[in-house]
Amino acid sequence: MANRELNAEFLLNLGFVDVGRWQPNGGYIAYHLDGEDAAANEVLLDARNALYAFVKGDQVLYIGKTARSIRKRYVGYCRPGIRQATNQRCHRNIKTSIEQGTEIRIFAFAPITHLRYADFEINLAAGLEDSLIGEFQPPWNGKDKDQPITEDAEREEAEESEVEAPAAPPASDIQQEPKASSPAPASFSITLGQTYYNKGFLNPGVEVSRFLGKDGDPIRVLLGDTSNIVISKINRAANSSGAVRVVGSNQQIARWFQDNFREGDTVHGRVIDPHTIKLIAGKTS
Repeated sequence: MANRELNAEFLLNLGFVDVGRWQPNGGYIAYHLDGEDAAANEVLLDARNALYAFVKGDQVLYIGKTARSIRKRYVGYCRPGIRQATNQRCHRNIKTSIEQGTEIRIFAFAPITHLRYADFEINLAAGLEDSLIGEFQPPWNGKDKDQPITEDAEREEAEESEVEAPAAPPASDIQQEPKASSPAPASFSITLGQTYYNKGFLNPGVEVSRFLGKDGDPIRVLLGDTSNIVISKINRAANSSGAVRVVGSNQQIARWFQDNFREGDTVHGRVIDPHTIKLIAGKTS
């Protein structure tokens, strides 16, 4: 990377997405998603094993990774625990910057790929973390023996257990399921043939595709309940009719099929919003 300028544009060209900004929230901070694609970008916050970056202008200030979701990870930045070194440092830096009128942008990197080695899916974000931090040397990452500190080195996941009353993000940033009394925009069902059952293929059908987002948008697939979430991608080119095919993380969907159904069973689902579908057993409401 010696001949390339390591800046925010480089991250965007790599596949990071500018999803929003940090803003004041009482005595703390909160994230706010903005832009025309805010609804689609919001889905990325539920991706696990993702990278993210904090950016000022063209300068990359911090690069981090979370094994959970970005949404859960940001709770610690909004209201950090006493012993959370990274959270405290970033919270302080972000708060000081926005108090001085400096905008801190939030980039997210959650590539939905088909990279595999043998039968194993490869997480591109996890593989890039050390290399990016080593090359960019982000000032907010801090250093240990002249080397940038990664979140794993500070055991952030263990530290998160300190959070007792995290600050909630803005209501607009929280994905809400419709109330039980609210009819879903569209319902669908699929029969688990051999390919669907073993490979996790998911084609909701022509009729419901008009309720879903555009080609290339991320889509959140709720597998049975809101705690089991898979982030995939909308593909409108795979089917000649233009109907949506859910592409990416299909092995996770296949495992859920195999754990909860038999080949030949019918799986029901419903569209919750243009970037969220829910798969359930039994009849849809």
